[in-house]
Amino acid sequence: MKRNFDLILGILLIVYIAIINMLSSTKIDFSLPIAMVGIIFIVYHFMKEKLKKIKKYNKLDRILKIVMCIVLICFIGIEAIIIGYPKHKKENSDYIIVLGAGLSNGKTPSLTLKARLDAALKCINEYKNTGYIVVSGGKGDDEHISEAMAMKTYLLNKGVPNKKIITEDESTDTNENLKYSKEKIEKHSGKSLDEVNVKIVTSDFHAFRSSILAKKNGYEKFENYSSDTVWYLMPVMYTREAFALVKSVVFD
Repeated sequence: MKRNFDLILGILLIVYIAIINMLSSTKIDFSLPIAMVGIIFIVYHFMKEKLKKIKKYNKLDRILKIVMCIVLICFIGIEAIIIGYPKHKKENSDYIIVLGAGLSNGKTPSLTLKARLDAALKCINEYKNTGYIVVSGGKGDDEHISEAMAMKTYLLNKGVPNKKIITEDESTDTNENLKYSKEKIEKHSGKSLDEVNVKIVTSDFHAFRSSILAKKNGYEKFENYSSDTVWYLMPVMYTREAFALVKSVVFD
């Protein structure tokens, strides 16, 4: 078993990526990197005997294992923070921002985006939140309409009044979601952002990173309410988020 661990792991990663992409209505982000890791494990399994004959292989192998252990420890630490971050604040707010998450067939909310919209509806219908809803998301290259328009249509069909929905349809990532939504809120309310209460609705794996970016964009009175990720997408979504978090902290 130990001898074939790399081969088994590689096959499992590739099979997992194939299955979740077949089950999902849209292409799952970060699928390719995980599949590539699976391929690397498989190739390594069949090449390791030849590699062992290379001079200094043992030293390089030891260094690589140390680096992998350090990366794994950091990864586990980041995941613990992402998982432990508070995600279900039910208090009333003046504005509810729903962050975009892609469309299916270029025109309808993806499974992840639909879950976020349903979470916003839950805040309104179950927790009696009276805030305006800001739907935030631009039009991707493979989309026929903006995410904001698709989100607005979904909410209208669920009975949300048109006057309660504000559209932000220029953003292309989370940082821009929050940046441009801030402009919409300040224009709509006639107040500075620090004078209004904001609820940020996103996915559970995304709550911590969105809060960091919110603070960078001047949000002070905000809280998170998150949707739950479907179980078979949790491994890939939480893995991707760890790397996205590092990217946001360093570059955004």
